[in-house]
Formats: sequence, C-alpha cells, structure tokens
Amino acid sequence: MTAPESSLPRDFADLEPFVAYWAGETNDIRWDRRSRAPMEQIRRFYDAMLPRADEALTYLEQFPLGEAPADATRLLCLLLSLPHAAMAVEFHRQPRAAASPFPHGMNVAKGPWPQGW
Repeated sequence: MTAPESSLPRDFADLEPFVAYWAGETNDIRWDRRSRAPMEQIRRFYDAMLPRADEALTYLEQFPLGEAPADATRLLCLLLSLPHAAMAVEFHRQPRAAASPFPHGMNVAKGPWPQGW
C-alpha cells in the first residue's frame, strides 16, 4: 500500500490535516474560518503550525512571489492563517474579538498580491 499524496511539499506533509480548513486563498476566507472555528480547533492548528513557521518561511523564500508551485502556494496560505490563529490564542483568547459584530459587513475586495486578494 502506498502512502496518500500530500497537497503540501513533502517536508510539510504532517500539516496536511489542516489544509482543507486553514489554507484559505484570501484574507477574508482565513479571517472567517478563524472566526467560526472553536478554540480547540484553533489551538490545535496554532500548536502544529507555530513551530514549523520558520522552516516554512525558509522553504517559501526559494520561490519568486507568484511563481511558487501549487503545493508551496498551499503552504503559504496555511502559513498566512497562523497570524489569524495567533490573534485568537495569544490576544483575544476566543475566536473573535469581544463585542465585535459577526459576521461583519466589511469585505476586503483587493489587497496585496498574490494571497491578499
């Protein structure tokens, strides 16, 4: 029996369980997923991703912006969810800021390219 393929670079296959939920392609998607996730799920992602962040950044630096292969782009999107999770874990201690409306009415239509749109 062969091992299932990962949608991430081989050295980051252990993060595969987080891809479907946390590797949102836009900032709005990543924010919304953090806002909807229970703290237990946020904490599991945060605890798995934080120790791998420097290694992921080092890996991603080999590609010019916008020219990374699909597996590296997914890793970037996963990495970009880490600050969202960190806000919940380190600052708010809950998925959303206290007394903040949810869902909010602001939608970021365009941002830094390529993963900010």
